[in-house]
Amino acid sequence: MTAGSETLKELIADAKDREGTVLDAAGRSAPYSYREFATNCFKAANLLGHYGVHPGAAVAVAVGPKEAPGDSGADDGETSDGETSDGETSDGGTSDGGTGEDAIGFLGAAEPLLAILGAASVGATVDVTPKEPVESRALVAPAWRSSETAPRCSTLAYGGPPENPAVAHFEAELWSENPTAPPEPVAATDPALRADGETYSHETLLAVAENVVAEHGLDETNRVLLSASLTDPGALVAGVLAPLSVGATVVLPDEADDGGQTEGTEPALWVVADGDENDSTAVRAGDVTASLRGTDRA
Repeated sequence: MTAGSETLKELIADAKDREGTVLDAAGRSAPYSYREFATNCFKAANLLGHYGVHPGAAVAVAVGPKEAPGDSGADDGETSDGETSDGETSDGGTSDGGTGEDAIGFLGAAEPLLAILGAASVGATVDVTPKEPVESRALVAPAWRSSETAPRCSTLAYGGPPENPAVAHFEAELWSENPTAPPEPVAATDPALRADGETYSHETLLAVAENVVAEHGLDETNRVLLSASLTDPGALVAGVLAPLSVGATVVLPDEADDGGQTEGTEPALWVVADGDENDSTAVRAGDVTASLRGTDRA
């Protein structure tokens, strides 16, 4: 753990001085450097500030791929697996193919992380399992996903660009934002993350991330493969915050590969969902979430 990092805002500030790659995603042409990532986190924080996000506010983030799942540009009609292009199966039933909800929670690009860490850096509480209608001050979600929001909630979409003119394009507005740390004060005891009705402070998230680092001996030479959903807070802690705190690289699996175990990946840690895999390097997100709950109530 970087010495002195008591909040996620401080963790991002420290990351600006790190060398190397923070995120290696199959869909990105070049690895994401620590400096670029930290700069864009603070850009996201300042962008959200323009939409009324301030200390104590709530921000909803729907994590998902930038492109609609299964959107391969196929012609209308039935697909090879018996599903029609609008998500209805050939026997009259429906599948998730029309909504993409099965993909929500799984990280495919940096933008949802920029929103999560940016919002936390401005003192907001990030809800990664928002219920509709979303009543947060802002919602950051994939452009392909439709969400019902309260009138006061501003929506920013990544991917896209969004078809609805009332929805801001996250990447387009991020590009010209102020890259410096937001001025709002953030305390270690402030709430940072909310999932399934449970709220976790900055200090709780970072304390458990430090435990993950210690238990698995992570350092800047390691790669951490993240294949669990970020709707489970343990996945964010073990798969993002822990590697970020020591300068390791977060690897996002290629959907075309079996569990993301691509040749040459050789992860030091594999963050999986409960019940997945028996690999000796695997850590289950649900176990880390249980540690979060125990730490928060200690």
